[in-house]
Amino acid sequence: MVKRTIKFTPIAASVALTLGLTACGSDNDRNIPVTPVESFTATGDAQFNIEVTGKAVKGSMKSAVVTVMTLDASGQSVPVAFRSAASAEAESFSEEALSQSAADAAVEASKIAANPEVLTDESGRYSIYLDDDFTGPVYITVKTSAEGDDSFLRCDAYVGCGDYDVAPEEDDVNDGDTAIEFGEWYKTDLELSVVKFIPAVEADTSGASGAAGGPNVAGFYKANVTFLTSLVAALLLDSGSSVDEDAIAKASLDTVVQVMGQDAALLLAAIIGDLSNGGAVDLSDVDGEEELTDGILAIAQLSSSIQGLPSIGDVMSSIKAGIKSGQFKGNTDAGIAAIATMLQTAITNTANIFVAIATGDETAIEDALKAAFTANNPSATQAQIDAFAANSVGIAKKAKAAKDKAVKNGAATDAGLAAAAVKIKKALEVIGCTGEECTVGDDFYTALAAALTVEVTASQTALTALEMSIETAQSSLADVQAMGGDALTADNAAAFVSAVTLLKNEATTADLTAKAASIFVKSQGYVTAAKALVTQSSDYQQVFDSATSLQTDVSVAVTDTVAYDAALAALVAEAEAAITEFDVALAAAKLVAEDTADVADEKKSLADTAEAASTSALANAENAMVDTAANAAEAKELAMTAVTAASDFAAAVDALEIAIAQALVAANEYLALEGEGAQAMIDALTAMQTAAVAQGELASEQFVTAYNLQLAAETAVAKLEVLTSVKATSESLSTMTVLTGTGADAVADAADILADVIDELAEMGNNSGTGTSTRNADWDYAYSLDDLTLMLSNATTGEMINAAASYEGDKLVVAWGATLKGENDVSVELVTAATQTQALTDCVDFAAGTIDATQIDSCLVFTFDGAVTADNVDDAEIIMTETANHVEIMDGDSGFTGMLSITADDATDSGSITLEGVSGDVDFKVMTTYLDSDMEEASALTITVNNAMGYTLSITGNESAGYTGDVMAMYNEMMMSFGTAAKTTNGLSITYIDGDVVDYTDVDLIDSSK
Repeated sequence: MVKRTIKFTPIAASVALTLGLTACGSDNDRNIPVTPVESFTATGDAQFNIEVTGKAVKGSMKSAVVTVMTLDASGQSVPVAFRSAASAEAESFSEEALSQSAADAAVEASKIAANPEVLTDESGRYSIYLDDDFTGPVYITVKTSAEGDDSFLRCDAYVGCGDYDVAPEEDDVNDGDTAIEFGEWYKTDLELSVVKFIPAVEADTSGASGAAGGPNVAGFYKANVTFLTSLVAALLLDSGSSVDEDAIAKASLDTVVQVMGQDAALLLAAIIGDLSNGGAVDLSDVDGEEELTDGILAIAQLSSSIQGLPSIGDVMSSIKAGIKSGQFKGNTDAGIAAIATMLQTAITNTANIFVAIATGDETAIEDALKAAFTANNPSATQAQIDAFAANSVGIAKKAKAAKDKAVKNGAATDAGLAAAAVKIKKALEVIGCTGEECTVGDDFYTALAAALTVEVTASQTALTALEMSIETAQSSLADVQAMGGDALTADNAAAFVSAVTLLKNEATTADLTAKAASIFVKSQGYVTAAKALVTQSSDYQQVFDSATSLQTDVSVAVTDTVAYDAALAALVAEAEAAITEFDVALAAAKLVAEDTADVADEKKSLADTAEAASTSALANAENAMVDTAANAAEAKELAMTAVTAASDFAAAVDALEIAIAQALVAANEYLALEGEGAQAMIDALTAMQTAAVAQGELASEQFVTAYNLQLAAETAVAKLEVLTSVKATSESLSTMTVLTGTGADAVADAADILADVIDELAEMGNNSGTGTSTRNADWDYAYSLDDLTLMLSNATTGEMINAAASYEGDKLVVAWGATLKGENDVSVELVTAATQTQALTDCVDFAAGTIDATQIDSCLVFTFDGAVTADNVDDAEIIMTETANHVEIMDGDSGFTGMLSITADDATDSGSITLEGVSGDVDFKVMTTYLDSDMEEASALTITVNNAMGYTLSITGNESAGYTGDVMAMYNEMMMSFGTAAKTTNGLSITYIDGDVVDYTDVDLIDSSK
């Protein structure tokens, strides 16, 4: 704190005294009084205990310059004091000036002047420490340069990051060519940034270290620097206003929705309020510090995709401009829209490659890489394509190794990574938003709260497991501590040293501190996101309470792990001292070598057991059938079991390899002391290590095989689930009157009656009249050739047919209607307008093309070879017949309402029939085409059900060859065949993909005579 004081300095006092004495002389001495000069002093202490740490990744930014600022009330960046290590003691500052404000400013300037230079390490990691009085936004930038320093950027884009001006020398990372490939370091100008809000630190009276667990740390905050945090920072700085947690949360949400879309944003529920809490993952070198969750992987894949584009800076500028305008994707600016399209292609390719990495072998990765390169570079020459194809072998190997390293480092399991890869691919198929999608509403916040609840619950479960591990570790620690201290003698010193070594090895493998810190950082993100939710509605208070409770609980776990680490460090120091004190270096080295080798043997046994379980589970999955729904479901379960077993096998091998490495260290230390049998130990462990490598390769192969079996089983299950609906739809269609012989006969019989009566009346030669048909005795008629009207009625059945016609150029237009009866009391109505006049007017407009079939009832249009009137119609030739009818059929069961359209082209002897409408709950369309050849009639029929499944039955053929076809439906966003169909004498027979053969009788689908 700054202390303000006012005092006279010795010089000022001397001047004042001299002036005072002089003033006692004569008035004639012309002495002028001088006001004493005041000097103001400010003093202050500062302790830098607020740790802000993170990684700068796009991939990793190595030896990059870190700049630290804060933001004032207008959002402008101004300097802030910080240090590169936590303060063990307070720093004191004292400055003088001619005003108190100047003195205060000088103290602050002195604090800032002592700021150190900070560079990132090879992983892009940095840490800075702020004054423990600091609260507000801290603005951090990280910069690599193409020239002038030792900074580098690592390429984590699978398709590469461009080309070197000069090819670097070949080494472990670079292969010596000019292509900047996955995993290689290169020089470039890139600046990323983050804005992190630091709240006031609450006083801690416990005397324990802060949440970070580091010495002298009072508060710990993760501030990763990534592509997304850079966009958020740019938006905040451009806003011209003060920055707080709410501002960061809003900018973060807007950025994610604009760039990735709402569905993908839900994957980031854990960090959606502050993107700096996660996402700093270099896909070429995953260190395990951050768990590869769905959301983190989505960010990593987005970042990787951007790095593979021609200009990172241009892409970031375009995205920022798009977000500020309210819509990145589909922006009115063609350049921004083009960047969005290019990014979509790139991220789709990255997602496809990652699926191959997580679920396939190196060949599958190579294929995905080549496909992605071609898609990203549509104008690439064949030479460029060939060159990339040649390099893809090495890239695939690196990518596979990076994935394996991620699993070994505990960032994910094989099974978890595979599931996440497929899920993320789906989520990233369409990134960004347009229109209303860019505005989040209540539905999104509800979904976000649900997703965040799932995350908090998962972390609570992980914390419970961690607490159990901590208790176990503490118990083991106590046991070893009991061997030391006063109980330590020359007789048990070697055993004590060995016990400490084993405990240290277990602690290294378990890494409880890192796990606790990981959950703590997640809890910070949960709390921030939950705060944003509560801002929207108090209904989300429970989510906030759960997140806060988790943060409190995990803080205890962090403290416990820190205490454990300190106690373990003390034990290690005691063990080292015991070696010297009791002169047991050789004995201790031997015992440590033997004991660590025993641990390796135990891990070997566990790996062998896991191998047997995986091999057995895989065999069961390979022998499973997927021919029926029940078998496919069982096959899926067996495959999932095999996937889990293979993943567990791989994890067991990873643990074995760690144990072998630790045992080899001990054996070599024993060898350095010329211990007897040390070389034999090393040889045995080396052989075990070679065998472990082979087991690891086998585990990987078994996982890939098991996962592909799982995919095949899932596909079969999904197909057979659709097949159930397909069969049900076929059954419903087969019972519909409109598609059965009964329904078809009813319509056909009506047409026959109408044709007979018209022919009969024509033979009579009268212009009008009434009477009873001689050909159809139950039917009475009334007609007028002058008015072109006809009325038929059946007093016995109540049936009627009416028609009104008009000559229109080369067309005779007929408006007609009917009420008909079929077998089994089936009623068929051809609907017409309320009056014949209106009906005919509509049909004339329909024939002229001024209205369509949806605006009419029932019309019949004859087209002749020339203009026709009543005088010449008998000599004219019909060349085309068209009818569109509003049909209602009731059979007491399903019924039908819809349109029946028929065309007949006399010139080509071809025609078509279209029936579209609803029967029962099924909305469907039937299209039939036929063609009369010199030999016989050929027909094609398609029935499409208008539902999400997209059921389609297609049949083609002729009478002699038979009618065959397929039953199709939508599966996995594509149409696929679910069976083959063949017309039988009295219906239809379908053989489905599960081998089931179903005959549908009384189905009259193809019959042009009707």
